[in-house]
Formats: sequence, structure tokens, C-alpha cells
Amino acid sequence: MRKLSIAQARRIAIRAQHLDRTKPAKTRADVANMVDRMGVLQIDTVNILTRAHYLPLYSRFGPYDTSLLDEAGTKTPRLIHEQWGHEASFVPPRTHRLLAGFGRRWGSGYALDEHPGAAPLKERVVERIAKSPATSQQVSTWLQGQVLTPAETELIKGGMRGLWSRNSVKVVLENLYDEDVLASAGRTHHFHRIYGLTEKTLHPSVANLPPSPREEAIRELTKISLDKVGIGNPATIADFFRLRQLDVRPVLDDLVKADKAEWVEVPGMKDAIIPTSTAIPRSVEGTTFLSPFDPLIFERDRALALFGLHYRIGIYTPVNQRTRGYYSLPLLQDATIPARVDLAFNRKTQTLQVTGAWYEPGYELESTDRALGSELERMAGWLGATRITVTDDAPGEAINGIKSQLNS
Repeated sequence: MRKLSIAQARRIAIRAQHLDRTKPAKTRADVANMVDRMGVLQIDTVNILTRAHYLPLYSRFGPYDTSLLDEAGTKTPRLIHEQWGHEASFVPPRTHRLLAGFGRRWGSGYALDEHPGAAPLKERVVERIAKSPATSQQVSTWLQGQVLTPAETELIKGGMRGLWSRNSVKVVLENLYDEDVLASAGRTHHFHRIYGLTEKTLHPSVANLPPSPREEAIRELTKISLDKVGIGNPATIADFFRLRQLDVRPVLDDLVKADKAEWVEVPGMKDAIIPTSTAIPRSVEGTTFLSPFDPLIFERDRALALFGLHYRIGIYTPVNQRTRGYYSLPLLQDATIPARVDLAFNRKTQTLQVTGAWYEPGYELESTDRALGSELERMAGWLGATRITVTDDAPGEAINGIKSQLNS
């Protein structure tokens, strides 16, 4: 079995995610191509800095026009599509069809389907969406002007509200989304999903392509995951599209038998695997902030093994248990992650606020401080911030280094 050093494994992972080849994005096609290279772009509502899904592209493009991402997913023909991948994600059209057979509706959705008003309400909702894409609120407003059956009326008014946490129209729409009847036609400014008929919403290249059979989908998704991860173990590969390790491991074994992949030995990483076509970069260069949702650090165990990064996102942690802020961004500097910074963007005052900053063990270096200062200025320019401030109570041992850089 071939042995790889941690440094080699890091470089493979960074190169696989195109984090060492910064190139400006000029068109929505550039954005779509990068999503394809990444494999998946996770979507999240968090907006304390900027929408979470804008950040991974910033890490690869540098400052770019975020409307290009919006247009890639909303303008026809849509070049990327929302689907349940690594949670809610943007993926290429072909990957959308691989994931379409994995229904992930809320458990409450099944309960709603048992209501006698569910079937006619579904038909009515599809009738409305067929006219034009719409949000849940727009569909609800339209239904108010329709003559509904008593069962539909009961359902909409929440006669079974105890069985689900969202209104019944939203649940119906999400059920139809999971059943591949509807697809996402984009998101509103307030991040509400816009629903469209699947055959009218998808890219023409896949509009008439049914969901792949489950076994085929798992095989193809595993191949994509291995390629985009670059190096990892079965847990890393499975996590990329939230598949089961039980399903992924046999595919990896088959790829090894076919000489398409090989098991390698990496310190601290059990059962590591790489594509046989992998070329190990002699070096990788590039400095940028990473989103907590970046595919490079999706799988936290691999992030710890490769970079020594023990990351737990603060937005999902009670305040008194946070150790590294609310929304801290790891700093990628060449092939290391030497620090992380907790940031917020005050849109009213156009201020990029540093609310915490920490070195990773062994990286309390002047070069780290310089990289932090430079990247803060670059991000501030991208966000449209006119100044950068450090909050008075900002915790972390890297705060003084940042202050010195900002004041120099």
C-alpha cells in the first residue's frame, strides 16, 4: 500500500477542490462550471456576513459578482439546480437527476398525505405551478380565491397542525418537490424557494431524464464524491452527498478492483483512498477565507486529520458553549489552516466587524497576521464595507495581531 504524508494529502485535497487556482468569474457559466468542479455547493440561510453559499465561490474566484450565482440558478436555461445533496445544495443538472430518487421529505409529510384533502390539494397546487413558478406564499394567496372542498379547507386551516411544524401548503409543495413533480426555480431575495414544474424547470439536457435507479445513482454519486474530495475515507466519501457508508464502501471496493482507485496509508486517517489518476502536487499556493460549509472541510474528522482543524460551527451551538465564535471562517494559507476569524457585516454602517480571532496551534506567526490583515481588507472590498473594526470584547489570541495589521 502506498504511503502518503499529511502534507501530500493536504495538497491533493486542496487541488481537488480548486482552491489553488484563483480565476475571476465573468459569466454565470463560469460560476456553473466551478460548481461542477466542486461537485456540490451547500445552501444555507445564514446571512451574518453574506449568504453562506456565496462564500465558497469567493474562496475560489476572489471578489466576484454574486448575481452571477443567482442567475446561474434562476435564468433559463438554468445551469445549476437546487437539490438535496449535502443538505440543500446547488449541483450540476446531471447530478440533480442522480439525487432526484432520494426522497427526503419531513416525516410530517407522510402524515399529511393520509388526510383526505391532500390528494385534491396536490392536484390544485400542480395546476397553479403549471401556470408559472411560485413561492409557498403565492400559492397560499392563490388558494384563497379558489372553491375548495371541505377536506382541503380543513387541511389548509391546520386541522392537523399538531402533526407538522409548517403550514400545510408548504408541506404539500415540499412533498411534490421530493416526489420530483416540482423543482426549485430559484430563491427570492428573502431566501424563499420558488417552485416550478420539474420538466419545465430543469436544464434541457436533463428535462426528460427520469431519476436514476437507486443502485446506479449511488455508484455514480460515489465516483463524483471521490473525485471531488480527492482523498478521504469511506466516511468522507459518503458524507459528500449524505449517503450511507454501507452503500458507499462496496462501490469503493469495486473501483479499487477496476484500478480506478487505490487505498493509501496516511497518518491519522484510517482507510484513506484516492483515485488512481491522482497527481500529487509538489506545492499549492493561495490564501483565502473558507466558509464553514466549504467542501474542503465538510467532513470534520478529515479536517482534523489533515489540517489539525477541530471545527464546530457556532451558529448551531448554545452561546455558553461556543469556543470559537458564532460564524468563524478558517483561513487557508497555502496548504495550512493557521487561524480562524469570527466576522459580521453591519450593512447599515457598511462595517466589517471582527468579533473574534484565534490561531490554530503552532501558527502564532507574523506571516499569519499579515495574511489575516490582507484577507480582511480583500473581503471588506468584496462586501462593500468602508471600514473594518474590531469589537471591544472580541476574544482570541489573534486579535492583537489583526489590530496591528489594520493600524499599520
